[in-house]
Amino acid sequence: MNRLLLIVAAVGWGAATTATKYALDGFGPLTLLVVKLAAATAVLWVVLLLRGRRDGAPGPWRFALLGLFEPALAYGGLTLGLTFTTATNASLLGATESAFVLVLAAMFLKERIRSRSVLGLVLALLGVLVLDGGGFGSGFNVGDLIVLGGSLAAAVYVTLAAKTAPTVDALTMTTYQFTYATAIVLPLAVWPWMSGREPLPTDVAAPYWLAAIFVGGVCFALGFVLYNHAIRHIPAGTAGVILNMVPVIGVLTAVAFLGEALTVWHVAGAALVVAGIMLFPAVKGEKRAEARTHRVRASAFTRQD
Repeated sequence: MNRLLLIVAAVGWGAATTATKYALDGFGPLTLLVVKLAAATAVLWVVLLLRGRRDGAPGPWRFALLGLFEPALAYGGLTLGLTFTTATNASLLGATESAFVLVLAAMFLKERIRSRSVLGLVLALLGVLVLDGGGFGSGFNVGDLIVLGGSLAAAVYVTLAAKTAPTVDALTMTTYQFTYATAIVLPLAVWPWMSGREPLPTDVAAPYWLAAIFVGGVCFALGFVLYNHAIRHIPAGTAGVILNMVPVIGVLTAVAFLGEALTVWHVAGAALVVAGIMLFPAVKGEKRAEARTHRVRASAFTRQD
């Protein structure tokens, strides 16, 4: 069940990449980031208040730190990077987060990197490369570097979330981290608005607004609630490789909605990613103490957008 929740989150995050690329035709990058985070925060607070708030949450600085790395830095890097690169490149580069996560989890969470997991990661990353015919179609550029920075920020978030997730329920954690991320990003958008580098979104067409609200309110809010619940029962490395589905979904939605060509490389790459995911061991069989300690998230996201 927890793997299924991560798969649903991966589908949402993969679709968010394509929807963000589309919405950038109507918004400046910082403005779009503010709209997406505000939409997610509003939806999360409504759900939290309807369900009822729960006590026992850690101090506000812990949530602020989580929100800084993801979604603020992670999705900020993805959104800004998409202004310089393609949705396909951003989707493919999102898979690097899983590699960052495995290394950070081994360094700071003392997770053992098993040979089967390494093989699964290699297959998944190979699948990501195959998705684009063995390389990045439009050439590596500054946008790709920014997206990579976002992936690294998301991986740092994973290691931080491992310490917080067992102490607070998923909805509370998600709501507060998005609230702080919105508070961090909003002041950064004021200067572009005042200087005219980005116009206020008063004349943005309705389809772009719908795309931005869909990304924030559905892909982000729902995806993170499911994810923050599932990571209580999934080790960081396993979660990282499962979320390698994000670039697969990103490429497929880019093909369907942005008119990018579907090739045999996309099909072969998707098959390799799924094979890599299946090689990772389930939580069953892990020691309970280890499973309780290593609750983390990892995407190939952004993730990342």
